[in-house]
Amino acid sequence: MPHLTLFMLLLFWSALALCPLKNFSSVGFTARLEGTQRPSTTGSDWHYQQNGTLYKATLNSANQLQMPYPYAGGSTVTLTIRNRDSATTVFLSISKGLLAPSFQGGTALIRVNGGKSVIYALSAAANGRGNILFVDDSPRLIRQLRTATTMTVQLKVIGQKLHEVRFNTTGLNWNY
Repeated sequence: MPHLTLFMLLLFWSALALCPLKNFSSVGFTARLEGTQRPSTTGSDWHYQQNGTLYKATLNSANQLQMPYPYAGGSTVTLTIRNRDSATTVFLSISKGLLAPSFQGGTALIRVNGGKSVIYALSAAANGRGNILFVDDSPRLIRQLRTATTMTVQLKVIGQKLHEVRFNTTGLNWNY
């Protein structure tokens, strides 16, 4: 019986991953919140959004993850820094797929500017979404990102091999 429950849970999460849910892309986010959006003024790939006391900086990965069915066609990982009600968090989201540590917590190896890889603890989203993982030590990562030019993250997608995700992090302008 427990195996059937686990199977049903995985089936449910797989169905959610295949649904056309909007990721926190620039268009989807501003359409829902009707806030303001501004492109980077530093020539970087960061996108900034504001709605009242909610501030976000988002950055899409420089590479797409190529995976077989059911996630075929390339998946983009998005790095988001969010400040809501004076609480700042950093999270990673994937456009197609379920991030493996999302069910039980986990870790990711993160390397900034080609330096030594550092283990960061990750936490699942409180709303149960399997395509989002929160970085537990957000302040430390943000400090590194302010001066970084590149960041590499090793992530596991359920049913897939370990993937290396690259971000061009130059030009972050974050003061929240």
